[in-house]
Order: sequence, then structure tokens, then C-alpha cells
Amino acid sequence: MKGKPKILILGGGSGGLVAANKLAKIFKHGEEADITLIDKNPYHEFMPSYPWVGLNFKEPDDIRRPLKLLEKKGVRFVNDEITQILPSKKKVKTKNGEYDYDFLIVSLGVVLDPDALPGYEDAYHTWSLQGALRFREAIRNFKGGNIVIGVSGMYYRCPPAPYEIAGQLDFTLRARGLRDKTNITVFNVTPGPLSNMGPAIMGVIQEILDNKGVEFVGNFEVVRVDKDSKKVVAKDGRELPYDLLLLVPPNKPNPVVFNSELTGPEGLPIVDPETFRSKKFPEVFLIGDGANAALNLPPAGVVAHFQAEFVANEIAADVKGAYIADSFSPVAMCIMDFGDDAVLPMCEFSQFYRDVSGPPNCGVLGRGKEIRLVKMAFEAMWFGFYLTR
Repeated sequence: MKGKPKILILGGGSGGLVAANKLAKIFKHGEEADITLIDKNPYHEFMPSYPWVGLNFKEPDDIRRPLKLLEKKGVRFVNDEITQILPSKKKVKTKNGEYDYDFLIVSLGVVLDPDALPGYEDAYHTWSLQGALRFREAIRNFKGGNIVIGVSGMYYRCPPAPYEIAGQLDFTLRARGLRDKTNITVFNVTPGPLSNMGPAIMGVIQEILDNKGVEFVGNFEVVRVDKDSKKVVAKDGRELPYDLLLLVPPNKPNPVVFNSELTGPEGLPIVDPETFRSKKFPEVFLIGDGANAALNLPPAGVVAHFQAEFVANEIAADVKGAYIADSFSPVAMCIMDFGDDAVLPMCEFSQFYRDVSGPPNCGVLGRGKEIRLVKMAFEAMWFGFYLTR
């Protein structure tokens, strides 16, 4: 490798942002490497706060920062749309240019695909900033009736979010004097709320839903939304009537990754679970939601965070010849905000990750209103550390 290594990062979400910061620190603010991050969104958005925007607790500018702030740390930011990844040529094409690299980190996540579910246009969601703002208008005009919250598939960003939103809506509607006029129902394809995280987590979430008078409907695999009769229809024929429907959109792989040489016959990235390197192109790393479906890891920002730090260390070792760093920890934790209650769960995926030899090991680290304050403080800390104005 002649001269400074060229490190290219695709995506400015949790994984891309953390990787850029870590690499900037390792390579002395760009003095020892050319580090570039590309994203079509000029902002990094703190996705866990989307529901707060939807419920008018936060404004868009409260939960986002310009990715151009990375340039203070020696990372070049390119605001452009990625059109092709060409690993055989070590190139990435965008609408307005072409970039070569020595190392590539792909952290492009998954794409929301509402058109994949018939009738979805009658639903709302908070899985994007635009979706949260649209939902804000709907809940602002809501006067009572049936609110149904659910998921359109097993794999979606932030698995606890539908239950959090149910709790936050209960809290909000009580304050508005509308709770007695409203029924709130949450459905999922799992038999219990977060049952795939084990009995400890499921039990506490079910208790909170029961305390709030929120009904949970399990094993409900939605196949269509009947917008004329205002019903969500399951594969087994069950129906849930709604006046307001909040439904996690279907997801699909990012087409840029899906159509590249980085994926296999099933359309999933071919990734080494020990290093997150492409098995076909070892200078390419794939992290975050777009890769985790192939690794039995959850689609959560905290997982992408740990992957990004690990991958930055891998690149440092390749460049420097030796670099002592921490190994990847398959751990996920998040603060679940229910309005007037909150839970801090943690899951360890060692037995599930790689070979599915056992379930995740999950437990509750804390519960109470004060945990919600920690979530608000974490958002401020996140921006203060990774995107300082």
C-alpha cells in the first residue's frame, strides 16, 4: 500500500458514525489515513428518538446533527447517493462521482418497503423522521377509538419500539383526557411481547402492558390491511379493527448491497462472523442491520456500535501490523421508555450468534421512571461525543 490508506465508509447511521470517529482517533484526525464517509442524508439522525418526535416531545433538529461536523475530526463527508459497490475493482459509484478505497466499511442498513404489504398506505409509523412527523399529525387529530400497533415481519429495527410506543401513547392520551375513549392493542408474530428475548424480558413487558390496559395479541402474522373496513388481517384469518393503525413497515435489503458481489444466492451478505469481513473480499467489512440478518444478531444500533469499533480496530491492525484492541462483544442493551415507566434490559447473544446453539441470555438491569432520564441524557451524550457542534 503506497501512501496513506484510503478508508471509505458507506452510511452515516450508528455504525458508520462510530466507525468514522474511531478511525479518526486511531489515525490521528486524518493525518495517517484518508477517511471518507458517504451518505445521501446530510444528517445523522438519532433513531431511538423518532417516537418522541411523533408524540411532539422533540423536534427534528433536536434529534439530528449535520454529518459535515465529522470534518472537524479529519473525516471527509460526501453528501451523495451511492449507486454501485464494485468490490472487484475496489470502487464505489455515486450519482455524482466515483471513489476507490483500500478498506471499505458498508453500514447501509435496511430499506423500508411499505409497498410490500397490501393496504399499507392507511397505516402510520415512526421508523423514519418523515414517518414520525406524519404520525404526529394523526395523533394530534385523534379523538378516541381503536389504536392498533404492530409489526409487518419478524426482522425490523429496534424490536422493543412497538411496546414503547404503546406505553407512551397510553401516557399521552391520559394527559389529554382521551384514554377512557381509547383501546390500545399491540400485535406481533411472536407468541408474547419480546418472547424471543426470554421469560424475564417478556414478563416485565407484559406486566407494564397489563398495568396500562394495553392488550397484546400474539402469533399474529399480518398479510394485508383492509383500509375500507379498517381492519388488519392475519394469515390465519383473524382481524383487528382500527381507527388509527401504527404499523412497522416491511423491510428489504439495501438494493446497492443486494445487487453487489457481496451477497450470496439468498441475497444476504456473505460475512465472516468473527471479523465482519466479506468472505469474498477481505478488505470489505459489513456491519449493522444489513449484515446482522445473516449473523443471527438483532437489528439494533447498539450492535452496530460495537461492530463499528471492532472493525475500526481490524483496519488499524491491517495497516499498523499490530494493534491490541477489544474483541467483539455480542451484547445489546437499550432503554425502553413507556412514558411513566422505563426498563433497561440487556441481552448477551454468544449462544445464539454464529450457530444458534442456544437462546439469547437476557435480563433486566433496571426499571423505573429515573431510567427514562438516562435515555434523555444518553441522546445528549451521543451527540456530544460523536458529532460536536
